[in-house]
Amino acid sequence: MKIAVLVKQTPDMNAVKIDRATGKPVLSGQNVVSSYDEYAIEEALQLRDAHGGEVIVVTAGPASAKDAITRALAMGADRGIQIDLADPNQLDTLALAGILAGQIRPLDVDLVLAGQTADDYESGQVGAQVAELLDMPVVSNVVDLTVEDRRAVVRRDMEDGYQTVETPLPAVVLASTGLNEPRLPSLKGIMAAKKKPIDRVAAETGAPTERAAWTEPAAPPRTAGGVIVQDQPAAEAARQLIAWLQEHKLI
Repeated sequence: MKIAVLVKQTPDMNAVKIDRATGKPVLSGQNVVSSYDEYAIEEALQLRDAHGGEVIVVTAGPASAKDAITRALAMGADRGIQIDLADPNQLDTLALAGILAGQIRPLDVDLVLAGQTADDYESGQVGAQVAELLDMPVVSNVVDLTVEDRRAVVRRDMEDGYQTVETPLPAVVLASTGLNEPRLPSLKGIMAAKKKPIDRVAAETGAPTERAAWTEPAAPPRTAGGVIVQDQPAAEAARQLIAWLQEHKLI
């Protein structure tokens, strides 16, 4: 099997702080592979180990995005493609999907794996748009995947339970939490990654697009307050609570 995995380098969400004065996020400067993409990488590696083949990691971003590919190679991927793009978030998702699809199309892959959504903007659109541009079926929210006889059987996590879907290959599968447990790169894998090829290619962006725009993220202002009753006997605290509820016409 030849498998392409879409990955995105994002700020480490665990290190983000909020400036209380402005409500804007303060990033640590530390970048990581988007968490859902790690599930996609791990699933691709398990499928390759079971069926043979090759895992190709594809990302779009600045020079620092090479680190995301390097981590995937250290996990066990075979090679990477870095599409040179100063800031992927400056493009709308369809334009970005077009750039990614343009690199995947000539690879003639059997399967495309990607995270369900990215940790930063969480649009959840790019994977499905890549599938449409490649004329492939897409299955989202996948928590289990089996490939056999040029068909994939997947289990989807739905709001009201689970759904089992069968699709022919090639297809695009969007990985969700619970699909697997992503491995950590071993020392041997880290050393081997240094010898694996990473092709750096130019992004064919064409004319700027204005189909969609993102505002700068900010924490919403606090709109609710509260009253704390303390150092009061239970009966008095209950009386004050009832009085407050009646005053605000809640009872």
